[in-house]
Amino acid sequence: MRVATLSLILMSLVTAGSAAAMDWRNYQNARFGTSADVPAAFAPAPPPENGDGQRFDGPNGTITVYGAFDFTGSFSGYRSFLKDTLESEGWKLTYTPSGENWFVLSGVNQGLILYQRVERPAGCNGDILHHIEFRYPARDGMEWEPIVERGAKSLDGPCG
Repeated sequence: MRVATLSLILMSLVTAGSAAAMDWRNYQNARFGTSADVPAAFAPAPPPENGDGQRFDGPNGTITVYGAFDFTGSFSGYRSFLKDTLESEGWKLTYTPSGENWFVLSGVNQGLILYQRVERPAGCNGDILHHIEFRYPARDGMEWEPIVERGAKSLDGPCG
């Protein structure tokens, strides 16, 4: 039992160390001001015509950073809308924590993991919400864990 635990701890440190040693860049969306860190090796995909954000393609997954208007009129309504949309697309949501100004929707679908964090800056009355979304193969979860952690922690943006 102790050997297995020690091995798991060492693997976590090696994975976290490799993410810390990874080159990163900060992306900021011109339209909404949404920003987040992404690995520098991830290639930007062609941006959408509406200028909402940017998708970055890695060797085994994607990161999308974008802003959006809360068209539902309430933060909880927006969360429910996204949750319902993802479930209708076949995602089995298994992790859905939330706070006053943030929520996460995460789950699995056909061997892929989705992790999406949405934030409304504290003290904001505006209707702009900031998003970061990760999609990657479930088999690569250990590799993605430090990428998701850093990207999600770096998500930021102004009030609307």
